[in-house]
Amino acid sequence: MGGIIFVVILSVLFLLILSLVIRSAIDNSNVSQKMDILIAEIKELRKEVQEDKKHIMDKRV
Repeated sequence: MGGIIFVVILSVLFLLILSLVIRSAIDNSNVSQKMDILIAEIKELRKEVQEDKKHIMDKRV
């Protein structure tokens, strides 16, 4: 019984340490900042495309 509890505690600690290592690696690679910039660029492009569609519709009419 005591051995099972010890294994469970070690497994939980291992998973916590692994998640901290992965999280710090992602934070250090600046992926989140790059994604924010990319999302902002996509939003701007969508706005431009919508404006261009309005101009095309006006020209046809």
